[in-house]
Amino acid sequence: MAATRFLLSLLLLAAGTAAAGNDPVLAPPAETLPPTLQAIRADLQRIVAARDLRALRAHVREDTTLSFGGDTGPTGFDALWASDPDATQRLWQELDAILALPGVAQEEEGRDAYCAPYVFCLPHTADIDVFAAQVVLGRDVALRAQPDGRSAVLARISHAVVTRIDDGTEPVDWMHVRLASGQEGFIATHLLRSPIDYRFSIVDEGAGRWRFQYFVAGD
Repeated sequence: MAATRFLLSLLLLAAGTAAAGNDPVLAPPAETLPPTLQAIRADLQRIVAARDLRALRAHVREDTTLSFGGDTGPTGFDALWASDPDATQRLWQELDAILALPGVAQEEEGRDAYCAPYVFCLPHTADIDVFAAQVVLGRDVALRAQPDGRSAVLARISHAVVTRIDDGTEPVDWMHVRLASGQEGFIATHLLRSPIDYRFSIVDEGAGRWRFQYFVAGD
């Protein structure tokens, strides 16, 4: 899976955050996707918007990786995502979340591919712990003193990679994080994403055909 991270030498350690200039930055890509990949993304968006499970499954091939536990292909897809309504609902939620973020053009097996979301697909600096890392998804995002939208703003963060403090004390809508400077605070969960949360790579097979290379979470 590491092979999916090797392309696109885009800027990571760019202009830092307002509060802590040493925080790595993982900004969304500015490049426009090639027309074929734009069409593939649009086709997937249409399928997800329609909640068309059969159409989605048709793009899962026998070698599509669906977990790190050996689940592959249509059979693995059915076991993970079509076994009950709750699983299928979560599938659509995960795809909605990925498609709400930009992706990047890459190459898989010598073919053009679309990798999403960018927080996984772009290369990371070696000192980032992907298990604890959280990428701030916007500009001037508030780092607050408490897990409360009315709490004091300690800093404004733009596209920084911060470290999650998993102490189990914050509400589900907030995450306790630490900046590179050591400063701690809380950021709304919907404004953060782990690099190893759900992601996919879609391979262009030509003539309007495409397939999932992988759709996984974890590492």
